[in-house]
Amino acid sequence: MPTFSSIGILLARHSRKTALACALLCAIWPALAQTPDTPPWQPTTPALEGAQLALLDAALARLQPQRPGVTDLYVLGVAGDADEDVFRNEVAYLRQLSARRWGAAGRMLALANQPDPLASEGALPLATYESIGHALDGLGQVLDPREDVLFLYLSSHGLDDSSFYLHTGPGQEDYLAPEDLAQLLDEAKIGNAVIVISACYSGGFVPLLKAPNRMVITAARSDRPSFGCGNTDSATWFGRAFLVEALNATHDFAAAFGMARDTVRRREKEEGELPSQPQFFAGKAIAPVLARWRAGLPASAPVPYPFVHAPAQDSSSRTEYPHQPDHQNP
Repeated sequence: MPTFSSIGILLARHSRKTALACALLCAIWPALAQTPDTPPWQPTTPALEGAQLALLDAALARLQPQRPGVTDLYVLGVAGDADEDVFRNEVAYLRQLSARRWGAAGRMLALANQPDPLASEGALPLATYESIGHALDGLGQVLDPREDVLFLYLSSHGLDDSSFYLHTGPGQEDYLAPEDLAQLLDEAKIGNAVIVISACYSGGFVPLLKAPNRMVITAARSDRPSFGCGNTDSATWFGRAFLVEALNATHDFAAAFGMARDTVRRREKEEGELPSQPQFFAGKAIAPVLARWRAGLPASAPVPYPFVHAPAQDSSSRTEYPHQPDHQNP
């Protein structure tokens, strides 16, 4: 989970934060209070250059070309936090799921801030603001924006302004705000897209990503946490319900969302948690494109989840954080 100091630094970058949030921050972390003389916060994640740039460019170069007349699915998975396995696990599993069930072998990119134990080609590029933008630019040059579909899956912690947390190592932090992702997608000329954000408060992405040729799915409402991070889970609650369970039962992303929403709702009720209320949007133009894609898929068996599910942690041993309950993405 982000440290108190990291949350404070990230909050300082957002001028649109409410006065209440600033007051709470200053009351609890006086040393972090910002003054007019404080310089703008800058990301501390590694720059996309040298070996990291070469690694990502090599992954982009290996992508299979678009096939004219065929609706190809390209996949980008992003695991944002270096401290917890659950996010990396989901993106690693997405590589297997998309290859075996969606016909996307050779058309999947993964960015992760932990090593992928399932990767056969070696290290994965880091997940940073720059690498996400560079990956989207590369995908935009390969796929046909009118014919193909990008499936974008982001899993990490989320801040209470809906920003997606990026953490590559000690003292290395950044975030991806909803307006940032909207701009990156537009600049990359990505056309049809299914965008899934598994993070707390991620519903704030929906209004800014809405478009006729997009489907947007989030693990929570803009003002609600989601659950399942930490060392006692091998997947987040939403990630397990959506990726592991629903998408092994159907290729229909809208139907999978409905199944996952119901599964998460039941689990939250059983465990006495505030409902996260996952969000869904589908533009009118995306449905026929996805229907053409599904029509071309061969029959396939479910893909087992390779990561062991740890026993649930007793509620008395949960760590509590000021203003952020013990949930997936504080």
